[in-house]
Amino acid sequence: MGLTIRHVVWASAVLAVGSFVYVVAFEPMDPSMGPQAGAVGRAPSRSGLISTIRRSLAQGQVVAAMRVSETLVRNYPDDPSAMFWRGISRRLGGNIDSSTADFATLDWLLDGLASWPERYSESQLDYFRGWGKFGIGDLDGSRVWFTKIADDLEARSMPDDGEITRSGVLYNLACYRAMSGETEAAIEFWERAVEHGYGQDGGWWAVDPDLESLHGDARFWEASAKIWGGERGERDDERVLIEVQP
Repeated sequence: MGLTIRHVVWASAVLAVGSFVYVVAFEPMDPSMGPQAGAVGRAPSRSGLISTIRRSLAQGQVVAAMRVSETLVRNYPDDPSAMFWRGISRRLGGNIDSSTADFATLDWLLDGLASWPERYSESQLDYFRGWGKFGIGDLDGSRVWFTKIADDLEARSMPDDGEITRSGVLYNLACYRAMSGETEAAIEFWERAVEHGYGQDGGWWAVDPDLESLHGDARFWEASAKIWGGERGERDDERVLIEVQP
């Protein structure tokens, strides 16, 4: 089903609220990027830069996100997360050719890589692999990785009673199933995530590219409307986009 005016209003409301929160709560966006860091010769932290990019995208500040992503790549050129976030920022900013080049580099970086000591889990590397394939247009290859991630997460998270209730896990499963092309399963996990207390998370859910394929389904927006009771639910750190360590 296509988008309606109501859906567009919801999305606009998310970004409007995010912009307001940014003004009153997040300025300056990242102290580690300020002159103090430069004065002591310290590179801005990777996790701080990623948080700034993610927050900027959630608030509709795509140009700012792209600018920070350049700093991320400049300081951490061999890190998969750097190329991933610049690719995402450029993609959301409409710079498709540049974004494709970033994902091609990411795909090349991860080719044959078995592990990344002390930084990324196997599922995180698989997530980057999935996006590398997706970003260069290899949808079949991408779906193989995202199906693997979703299957593994679902198996690890399933309690004895057979009912996953952790909102963060359900959110992740919605993302991974959406990226693997399993729309019905993704919608069900999204609805359950909201039902079990998934909060606004700064409005990230509305721009999260993992969920983009669900935006044309009215059920996604109908479930999303229930979020507007305020921030709620636990902040689940299993999310690959959140759990990257400093």
